[in-house]
Amino acid sequence: MGKGHDKGRLKPSTRARTPVKTGPDRGGARHERKQSPGALLTWIRAKRPVLGFVVLFAVLMGLFYAVTFVPYVDRKVVPAYMRLNAQVSGAVVNLFGGDASVDGTSISWGSFAVDIAHGCDAVEPSALFIAAVLAFPASLPSKLPGLLAGTLVLAVINIVRIVSLLYAGIHFPRAFEAMHVDVWQPIFIVLSLTLWVAWAWWATSARTPRRHAPAEAN
Repeated sequence: MGKGHDKGRLKPSTRARTPVKTGPDRGGARHERKQSPGALLTWIRAKRPVLGFVVLFAVLMGLFYAVTFVPYVDRKVVPAYMRLNAQVSGAVVNLFGGDASVDGTSISWGSFAVDIAHGCDAVEPSALFIAAVLAFPASLPSKLPGLLAGTLVLAVINIVRIVSLLYAGIHFPRAFEAMHVDVWQPIFIVLSLTLWVAWAWWATSARTPRRHAPAEAN
């Protein structure tokens, strides 16, 4: 095109421009860094109940696992509790018309037998529940009923689990492994968590003062 067309084009300016600041200056950055420890402390104070619960829960579970490695507990206490589970489960089977015999930690019924080993005694789920209750920020009088009721419920559910697995092995042998691993293990975890949530809700609501509606004047 001609010169007239060149005059209409936009040409970059050669004048120096003042740079536009898009962020805080260095002084502001230093100021923000100086405030960051205070902000962190504020966040820690705000989250103190949650952080305290997590830390105490981890410490209690660490103590539980440390105790289970004590030779006397591992060789005497835990096997005795597993034998108790076997005896109670065998008695329940016989109570409902079965023909079970118990030998140590083994329960036999006809040609089928189950052996109660580590992980089948509900000790670890009970320890998780107890640690969660003790670590929760609540008063001791509200923790005691939760500890007693929760551990008792978990112990009863474990007996139900053993008996149901024994019946499954007798009548539905192909479903035994699926019930043992895929059904009862997730159920136990969910039940333990549900019990703790139910207790925490009860303990929290029990210590929250109720607000009474103001009385209407006659």
